[in-house]
Amino acid sequence: MSTLPESIQVWVVRLTRYTTEEWRPVLSQGEWEKAMRFRAPADQLRCAVTRGVLKTLLSRNLQVPPADLEFTQNEYGKPALPGTPTHFNVSHSGDYALLAFAKDSPVGIDVEHVKGGRVVADLAQRVLSPAEYSRFMLLSEHERQQTFFQIWALKESVLKGIGSGLSVPPEDIEIAFYPYTPKLLSAATKEIPDVREWTIQSLSIGDDTYAAAIAVKHQSPSIEISRFDTMNEW
Repeated sequence: MSTLPESIQVWVVRLTRYTTEEWRPVLSQGEWEKAMRFRAPADQLRCAVTRGVLKTLLSRNLQVPPADLEFTQNEYGKPALPGTPTHFNVSHSGDYALLAFAKDSPVGIDVEHVKGGRVVADLAQRVLSPAEYSRFMLLSEHERQQTFFQIWALKESVLKGIGSGLSVPPEDIEIAFYPYTPKLLSAATKEIPDVREWTIQSLSIGDDTYAAAIAVKHQSPSIEISRFDTMNEW
């Protein structure tokens, strides 16, 4: 996993390749109990596998056993590893988890399952700025479905990158979107004093029923996408 400041590594995990139980040795007791608190087996799987892969990749990069990793989190729940320059973020939806890693550069990532039949015009009005909504409604009805989830993934990646969660309303983040290259245009939050410091990009994970995006506090990042295929015992 590259640790150059301008090199961002994204890992795509197909969650259904694994079982929840096989990740138990990688997780702490607290992490395992957190996963088991979910009622639905699919949610247990997403939680356990995503945290297990995160610890596995960080362990390889930092050359320490997974059990030695001690996370902290900010008031909005974004995890971090104190004492290291490594920034990371995770997201999961449906059958996939995405994990992003950077050195010295805050990073946020998001993946969304694009489900048919959603009334996206109503949803869009709640999360888009007035200018964005006007542009969005110019799209054809066919274009709106995929575009909405792509916009949402882009905005969510920014909010996760600054570690604010939804304490910053999504409509306070304004972006350029389809058919234009994604770009952060404005942000009404003190966490982003200069939008030019941030790069946002849509990602393809090889499944058109998902929308994904990444945000990096770097003007010219190199983003590499890999697929996670094995646990590899320590």
